[in-house]
Amino acid sequence: MKNVTKYTLLLLWMVSTWSFGQEPQDCLSIQGDFVALTDSGKYRFTAEEGSHRQSQGLSSINFTELTSYQQYITASQRLIADKNPRATMPCPIITDTYQQLAKQNNWSATPEISQLIAPFELPQGNKEKAILLIHGLTDSPFIFHDLAQFFYQQGFTVRTLLLPGHGTAPSGLLDVSYQEWQHATKFAIETTLHDFEQVYLGGFSTGGALIFDYLMQQPVANKKIKGLLMWSPASKAKNDSAWLAQYVDYIPFVDWIDLDADIDFAKYESFPYNAAAQVHGIMSRIVGENAMDDRVLHDIPLFVVASEHDQTINTKQTLLLIEQWQQQASTAKTKKSALIYYGDKGSLPPTLLTSIKVMVPSCSAGEICEGIFDIAHTATTNAPDNPHYGAAGQYRNCGHYQTEPARYQECKEASKTIKGELRPENLNKEQPLQRLTYNPYYQHMLATMTGFLRATQLSVSD
Repeated sequence: MKNVTKYTLLLLWMVSTWSFGQEPQDCLSIQGDFVALTDSGKYRFTAEEGSHRQSQGLSSINFTELTSYQQYITASQRLIADKNPRATMPCPIITDTYQQLAKQNNWSATPEISQLIAPFELPQGNKEKAILLIHGLTDSPFIFHDLAQFFYQQGFTVRTLLLPGHGTAPSGLLDVSYQEWQHATKFAIETTLHDFEQVYLGGFSTGGALIFDYLMQQPVANKKIKGLLMWSPASKAKNDSAWLAQYVDYIPFVDWIDLDADIDFAKYESFPYNAAAQVHGIMSRIVGENAMDDRVLHDIPLFVVASEHDQTINTKQTLLLIEQWQQQASTAKTKKSALIYYGDKGSLPPTLLTSIKVMVPSCSAGEICEGIFDIAHTATTNAPDNPHYGAAGQYRNCGHYQTEPARYQECKEASKTIKGELRPENLNKEQPLQRLTYNPYYQHMLATMTGFLRATQLSVSD
């Protein structure tokens, strides 16, 4: 009888452990817990340093002490391991870039979250040419896993940067300053310029603004820089009240604009006021009435991807910045610049059409772009077959419904959603709107980039 009781109690303990106590097995299994995770904020805050791992403890990276890019990557990996509460969680999102990194670093076949979001380098084994890619606000280098393969196949060593406050948890942005982003950007650009003969700089959203900001502070541009590639570059917030965030952030205990489930391993979903204040600070340096009085615009060819209906960034301000930049370009280099515009070509400034090559892709029946309402800010860098953000990816961007729990759940789980940008006309449709997270014109973009790179790389005549 005692044995029966013992085994019965053991069985009950095991069942209760399986049902209630077991942690999610991987980054995909937590996606059904979005309501509970929003309420609990479980992944909203960074882990205590070394609390559950053998660690020396690393709270931030001192860029002045770094002597190589590989040293920076190692320090970043350690920081993520210390601070990200899900760092070691398995995440069966297998990209070509991860497979290459796994072989390069002797990693396992199934990645951990830390390995997918950390900055990386794909080396060519020579010092001829490299591209440095800088992500946007709340993002991570994962957004470049698709593009990294394209550039690597073009013969580039590919480097990515993780901006301070990122790669851990949304609370990492509560106290970060844009000056920290500037220091990181300066280190990454200048180290890459030191290491390679030809350099391209690529930025998504805030990453683009940081590149412009760095260059505008240089009296003379380094001749090694052959071109800039910008996806949805940050110029001015779409919301005209965004500048208020810097003042709201001073109010005690008022920290968050948005509170979400933070189930996306590669991008923060909760959003602090301080993050908005800092990105406003960096954008106001490069464009608008308060831009730096001594900013310098350089004769460097531009490749830009922008959407007319971007609801994060004011595309009209981006176009103005492009136009101002192009006015400094020589005729020969102006002809090499290109703009892919997802919108009505008639909405572009006439003077811009004469200073840069403009392409507006069209959609034919049966193509993957069919049925897409418009191109979102979050869509430009990811391929349709991206295993996380792509057309068949499990993740859905539904944070715009966070104040409507029923609609939020419908967006996450409905068999049919519409895809596009967060425009009122889309949000008011009967079916829930899933904010687009991949570029349905991705192959067109790659073909256009190929032409840009061929036109701008060093030739014998240079």
